[in-house]
Amino acid sequence: MSSSWRTDWLATVVQGVPELTTLCRHMLPTIHLDSVAALDSALLRSLGVSAVIWDVDGTLMRRHGTVVAPHLADAFERLCSDLSLRHAILSNCSEQRFVELAGIFPTIPILRIYNDDFGFVVRRRLGDDEHWTDSGGNVRQHSTGHALRKPSVAMVRAALNELGCASPATALMVGDQYLTDVAPASMLGVLTVKVRTVEPHSFPVTVRALQSAERVLYRLSSPRG
Repeated sequence: MSSSWRTDWLATVVQGVPELTTLCRHMLPTIHLDSVAALDSALLRSLGVSAVIWDVDGTLMRRHGTVVAPHLADAFERLCSDLSLRHAILSNCSEQRFVELAGIFPTIPILRIYNDDFGFVVRRRLGDDEHWTDSGGNVRQHSTGHALRKPSVAMVRAALNELGCASPATALMVGDQYLTDVAPASMLGVLTVKVRTVEPHSFPVTVRALQSAERVLYRLSSPRG
């Protein structure tokens, strides 16, 4: 098995632990749904949503899948074809997966955020087109910093800027994890939908263990105890 997943989950833990207490206070999603199939434009309009931030692995497909899961494809396509909605993808992905996602979703911006001496640098890929901008709006050729991973408020903020959201409350984050998807979005006032993980056994055992721990934290942090 590749060592990349070991590095990935460890980086997520290292980044999230310092903010764990704050993240736990923001784990309650706006809505729990069984899957993306239960999302539709009417529901989003009732919430005042005009932009959607998507997680991919576990939310739209199995880990490192190459197509949206068949039982979710129709609902996802309907949402993407709704001209009143804008979309962006945030994923804890490797460089290879970042490029791969741009091919899988050629009409949706894939975002990767870096932290370097210039502050935050946003890498945006739409199909084969790619550009980089720093926090001052200046065009960059690349970043010398490290890529951020969820949970990250900075990543969500970059997605809001990409989507042109004047108010965070007009955006919706859709993901399958409380700590990495729901909590950082909720911290900014973004609406959130928590769905069940698609094919959880496609994830490495260490990631599944972290997901189990997350569910325990959610139950402990829930207002209902």
